[in-house]
Amino acid sequence: MTERNSERENNGRRHTQWEGLFVSEHAWDSNDDSVSDPQPMLSADEQQAILDMLIVAYDRKTTVFIQSWQDRHFQFHRCTIQELDCSQRVLTYEDPFGKWRLAIDSITSVHMLD
Repeated sequence: MTERNSERENNGRRHTQWEGLFVSEHAWDSNDDSVSDPQPMLSADEQQAILDMLIVAYDRKTTVFIQSWQDRHFQFHRCTIQELDCSQRVLTYEDPFGKWRLAIDSITSVHMLD
């Protein structure tokens, strides 16, 4: 930060003009673990409802819209469920880009489109 002093011609008083930007220290601590993770917490009933809907969508081979929580962000998938492994809590889905695996516990909502 730099300081420039100048005198006005008309009244002889000094004026200080600052050039620079002050950023407080907390702005640099973005990797702090104390920042809360806004991950949605679902009840057992909500998780069971999601699993039930996944089973129905798998049996019908219908297109679903899945919202999941991964890496501190919501992910959205429009897909068809190819495999459903309830014992390992993983499903395999297919979208226009290929086949992918997704943990059932990361799913926050499911909507059947057909």
